[in-house]
Amino acid sequence: MTGARTALGRIAHDVGKHVARTAMNIRDGAVPDVLVDMLAADLFSLRDGERASAVLGRLTAEAGAAAAASPEVARCASLLAEADALEAALRNREPGAVARCAAIAREVHALLRQAALGPEGA
Repeated sequence: MTGARTALGRIAHDVGKHVARTAMNIRDGAVPDVLVDMLAADLFSLRDGERASAVLGRLTAEAGAAAAASPEVARCASLLAEADALEAALRNREPGAVARCAAIAREVHALLRQAALGPEGA
């Protein structure tokens, strides 16, 4: 595994896997409050109270140019910014925000996994 793949693997684990932890259990329909609270924690208190978007930004900067140039990482940054904008609605348990944030978390997981595996792992 190249240095870039190793760095992308770390990002996929430290952000993608943990962001999607709860989202993988959320589908259409009513979502129990406990899962909404867990999803909010996954997105907005990922590590030591740090937002997933901030963790992604920090790890991307630490990883260097290859991670910063990854279209998957760029898309994830955009998605996590969208989730950040939905925080109040998610915490208020608005069904549309819950569904969208869960979908964002699942997409971030998939994109970062794809970036880490590269073309040969797809």
